[in-house]
Order: sequence, then structure tokens, then C-alpha cells
Amino acid sequence: MTKLAFVSGGSKGIGLGCVMRLVEAGYKVITCSRNKDVWQAAVTEYPALKAVDYQQANLADQASLEQLFRYIREQYSQLDIAINNASPALGSGGLYHQVDMFALKETLNNDFWGHAQCLQYQIKLMETGGAIVNVSSINGLRPTPNAAMYSAAKHALEGLTQSVALEAIRNNIRINAVAPGVTWTPRWDERQTHQPTIKLDVEEQVPAKRFARVEEVVDAIEFLLSDKASYIVGHTLVVDGGLSLA
Repeated sequence: MTKLAFVSGGSKGIGLGCVMRLVEAGYKVITCSRNKDVWQAAVTEYPALKAVDYQQANLADQASLEQLFRYIREQYSQLDIAINNASPALGSGGLYHQVDMFALKETLNNDFWGHAQCLQYQIKLMETGGAIVNVSSINGLRPTPNAAMYSAAKHALEGLTQSVALEAIRNNIRINAVAPGVTWTPRWDERQTHQPTIKLDVEEQVPAKRFARVEEVVDAIEFLLSDKASYIVGHTLVVDGGLSLA
């Protein structure tokens, strides 16, 4: 029987890498993103993605999120694995006391509350043996000045991952997290347009002296979802080239 996988934010970056890896592994993949045009561009570049069930959704919007999981329940009845990855561009950067309150709330919704709700829906759709990976960040493991609410949201996701992992393992559902450091994605490409030296500047701060490749983060996620990680529960696998140690 074909296994079912859900990936949020699957139209680019780490999410797209996860979708492609799961398609190659023979999963029926359901994914979502806010911008359908970005997904269509990915399908044009990678025709194998035509087999993916794509749904346009904004996980920070309650009605959109509920509609998405109602669709999954009605069409598929269950999930075998899930990856909570969606994370739109940060809108609350800067000194905390100077950031607009709406922007702070939006970041909390995007990077924590949306994932928290997805996690509840996913567990309800899983039978024994399911696995979930939350894509966190090293900024959920350390302080992050000028991105305080993003850091707070990722700290919250870390706590949720560990607490719910202890609940879900009673039904043999494993929940873990991956915490990437700097990973070269389209978002960094956009920043490089305005800051031509940003890649070299950031790499100087990383002990491994380079950005992670998307595939390296996907490798970690795939491992935690696999039977090779069958005894790993509530763990965060850091993939950062040593950045969090520096």
C-alpha cells in the first residue's frame, strides 16, 4: 500500500527538497504553500512533481488551515508521516521594542501557532507507527537578537516537540525536530541580490565555512522519519556546520 506524506511549505527550499525526496521514495505526497505560482514553477522544472497533491493554503489563517486538513481527512483518511516546514519571510526583524505589534503576532502565528495546529491534526490522522518531524532552527536553541519573536516561536516549537513526543509515543507515533543553521535556499538568493557579499560574510561565521545544502537538511529529516530512527523520540537533530557551538 502506498504511504501518505504531508509536507507544509513544499514549493521551495527545504520543503521542496523534502517533497522531491519523498516522491522518489514512492510516497503519495500532499503539500501546500501560499503562492501557487511558485509551486507551478517548481513543477515545470521538475515534472515528477505532477504526482503531488498540491493545495494552496495559508497555515496562519484559521479557516485556510481547517479547510486543508478537512480535505486531507476526506480524501485520504490518514497520514503515515508529516513534515512541518512552512516558514514565510520574517516580517518582525529589528530591535524588539521597536517592532510593530502586528508583525510580532504574525511571526508567532507563522512560525509556531500554525505548526502547533498542524501537529494536532496530523496526530489525529495517524495510526500506530507514524512519524512527524518539525523543522525548527538553531535560533530555537539560542538567543537571537534582532529576531526575538522568531527565536521565541522556535523555542516554543522545541518545547512542543518534546512534550507532545512523550504523549504520542504511547501510540507508537514518533515526533522529532531538525534544527538547521544557515542553509542556502532561494531566500538567501534574494538577499544576495541586495547584499552581494552576504554569502562569504556569513560563511566566515560558520566553523564548517559554508552554508548547508538543502539536501543535507533533507537527509536529516529523512533519517528521523525512517525506521533507522525507530528509537529516537523527542530529539532535535542540529544540522548547522558547528554554528551553534561557535
